[in-house]
Amino acid sequence: MPSFYSLSFEKNSALLYKYMIMKLNWGTGILITIIIFLIGMITLVIISSMQPLNLVTPDYYPKGIDFQSQINSKNRADALDKGIEFSQDKDYIYIQFPMIDSLHYPEGDVLLFRPANNRSDRNYKISTGNKLLHTISKDSLFTGRCIIKVEWKVDTLSYYHEEAIMLY
Repeated sequence: MPSFYSLSFEKNSALLYKYMIMKLNWGTGILITIIIFLIGMITLVIISSMQPLNLVTPDYYPKGIDFQSQINSKNRADALDKGIEFSQDKDYIYIQFPMIDSLHYPEGDVLLFRPANNRSDRNYKISTGNKLLHTISKDSLFTGRCIIKVEWKVDTLSYYHEEAIMLY
């Protein structure tokens, strides 16, 4: 035989359920939808702000202003009879510079640029002998796609060349 309290609880829970269903009208549904959307957007903003920014170079603005000089250097390097040559074996990358002036050796920088991860970029000073050959050890380099950017000067003229290679 049901007690008074159990009948009262069943009756009250049924009324409470019916009251909650009737209270959820279209305005409440829109409000819940907007709140869920805002929580989702805030979550996406927080997650995206935590992602690392891999800029090509941290001082991109001054380099962008001085880009015309890089274009001139690239055109000067393209106009050479024999351009710069890259080769590699399992231990080294070889950069063969063209003979421009017999009195001066090339001076400048070689940047091994990794588009996937800027922490893997490597910068080297050009050190060639009378053979105009610069070697880079592959000990600390990762395999994969790499863009070699070479900026060099011979006497007072500057040159620029870049080429994508696959390191193996």
